[in-house]
Amino acid sequence: MRGLMPARMLRALTNLRLRAAEMGHYDFCPWANRYVYWLKQPIGWLVAGALASLLVALMVAPQAWFAFGALVAVMMLGVVWPWISMQGLEATLGFDRRRCQELEPVSMRLTVRNRWPWPAWGLVVERGFFESEDPTDPTSAVTALARVPGWSQSEYAFVFRPERRGVYPQAPPVFATGFPFGIWSRTRPIPTRNRLIVWPQTVPLTSVPVIGGNHLTVAGSPIDRAGDDGDILAARFYREGDSLRRIHWAHTARRDTLIVCERQNTARRRVIAVLDGAAFAGSSLSDQRRLDWAVRVYASVCRELHAHHLDVECRWDGMSFCMEPGPSGLHRLLDRLAEYHPEPLGGIRGNLGVSGLDPLVVLITRDQRSALRFAPAPTLGKFRSILVDDRASVAGGVGDRAAGTAVRAWISLDSSTDVTGQLQHQWGKRCHDNGRNN
Repeated sequence: MRGLMPARMLRALTNLRLRAAEMGHYDFCPWANRYVYWLKQPIGWLVAGALASLLVALMVAPQAWFAFGALVAVMMLGVVWPWISMQGLEATLGFDRRRCQELEPVSMRLTVRNRWPWPAWGLVVERGFFESEDPTDPTSAVTALARVPGWSQSEYAFVFRPERRGVYPQAPPVFATGFPFGIWSRTRPIPTRNRLIVWPQTVPLTSVPVIGGNHLTVAGSPIDRAGDDGDILAARFYREGDSLRRIHWAHTARRDTLIVCERQNTARRRVIAVLDGAAFAGSSLSDQRRLDWAVRVYASVCRELHAHHLDVECRWDGMSFCMEPGPSGLHRLLDRLAEYHPEPLGGIRGNLGVSGLDPLVVLITRDQRSALRFAPAPTLGKFRSILVDDRASVAGGVGDRAAGTAVRAWISLDSSTDVTGQLQHQWGKRCHDNGRNN
């Protein structure tokens, strides 16, 4: 009992830290944002100083005219110069590839043409690459250029690491400059030559649960049925249409008749993978983190099942499609997951739309009770739920009242810690245990 206390205290502190982070990012006064954003611009304080200097010059001392003129000159130069610089600049942006995974480095090329005879200083490329869209946030800029020569066309290469899945740029990027004083910024849209599809990061898995199936296909796993691929099962007499390459010459010479080798056949096992998107719909940071990890877990499971030549049917938010054999099927799934956003009123309806003939159903959801509610009675023994939640929700099992037995989640993942290690360990253990509920 003593050993459990530090772990419980650590979980309580972790939950407290997450709640404090959510409160720190919550907008309590959205109506005041327009005034706050104006105060973030330095020109607002200069305007206030110029008005104060004007009042002092008119009513107190004429020497304040000098301060008033200096402030007005600074404001005029700080506003007009960025506008003039942007009128002579043209830029295009492109990626060196079409697809990548989260946090994978991608090379980007920025081509800038300056039509003015003087250089342009203090240029940044922002918007559409990071979650923060606040122009005053220095992390919102994807790259910065100190100087672009006059009367030139320059090309710049830099590395971009997308932090989250999606299609980039997520918003039209702009060229911005606030030189020389940074009191006012002018922007110019940047056309993009292509777009970048960022796939969710996948966890490498090494096995699949034991699944029965007899859907004969050209590409699949070998089964002990007569076919044309795999290991040799037996020998039989030659039948018209058999390939001469399969003749067993030793047996043919011994029996004085043609004997051919009987080989295995290939079959694909059917699996239904379901993502309960409605369980992860929310606007808080913890909901977004759980959603990202749920999509990564879903992509990892589907990728491993597809790599073992299983017939995988993907379902979420009322949509269903089957993964084609080969890389095209995996690319189609990851492309759709890159743009996926859950529908709060979508999710799963009824009993997943499966029957007792389906070999295996894998559900990625958040709450154990909802997982048991979605489990169809005929397939309860073939139903596997993967929970992605905080430790307080995934710890322990929940009883199935209809069956009268205690049914635990097949895999329970804590999204606040190392999900990769948890998934690899629990997935390998469950697959080696032949997919039994523990």
